[in-house]
Amino acid sequence: EQAVEDVPVDLEYETAFLTRCATALRAIPRGEVVTYGELAALAGTPGAARAAGSFCARSRLSIFVPCHRVVSAGGLGSYGSYGVGYKRRLLALEGYADAL
Repeated sequence: EQAVEDVPVDLEYETAFLTRCATALRAIPRGEVVTYGELAALAGTPGAARAAGSFCARSRLSIFVPCHRVVSAGGLGSYGSYGVGYKRRLLALEGYADAL
């Protein structure tokens, strides 16, 4: 059995920052979350929380790059067209206690 985060995917994005966001997100363990600001810092660009949020909103690999593990500083935040309910469910399936 292979964890979704271990499935090889092409993480070459149009910018180095976005590639670093994808790589950092794949390292976030199941059941844990980071804020958009923390993701930006993990990607080497502290203060780029909005850019990290844009990356998550545009991601086409969300099953392999777990954008649902990124939350806003004030709560769960959104999850694009899937909605916050879907994000909450994914986090709950991973054991994130604050998802409910």
